[in-house]
Amino acid sequence: MIQSWKVFVAVIVLMGGLLVGCQSDKVGGKVDVREEQSKILKIIDTYVQAVGAADADLLDSLFWKDDPHFSEIENDRPKPFGAQTFTAIGNWMRMQGKPGNKQRFYETKVYILSPEVAYSVSMRDEYEGEKAIPSRVTLIYLKKGDEWRIIHGHFSYVPE
Repeated sequence: MIQSWKVFVAVIVLMGGLLVGCQSDKVGGKVDVREEQSKILKIIDTYVQAVGAADADLLDSLFWKDDPHFSEIENDRPKPFGAQTFTAIGNWMRMQGKPGNKQRFYETKVYILSPEVAYSVSMRDEYEGEKAIPSRVTLIYLKKGDEWRIIHGHFSYVPE
């Protein structure tokens, strides 16, 4: 768990120093920022699809949950958790989940920090019937080979 926090803190520290360089179309002359941002946005769209369909396998495919640095913070959980709890949530979804959990991400901004690290910030509405419950979402992505996946997710309700 300590390692997860070290990675998270390191990424946050890097953000300040690297954001200026992320405004161009290339990061370090190597990465097409717009192309990589498009890939990240597709992950978010697939996340919404997976949750809406209660498709735990599709959801699993979006995360590096077996990476020792994986962690998540959820609206409804008091502490950060790792792969074991994430897997338990997926297993619950496989057994009890029903399609129809509607949510919407908006005001999303994607920042490519390096060829292997990116993050996004979004607002998200989860719906209980017609009522939208807003939360703030930060997702940190790690690219291994040619594949981006989420290494850390932080979801927090907007205070009323």
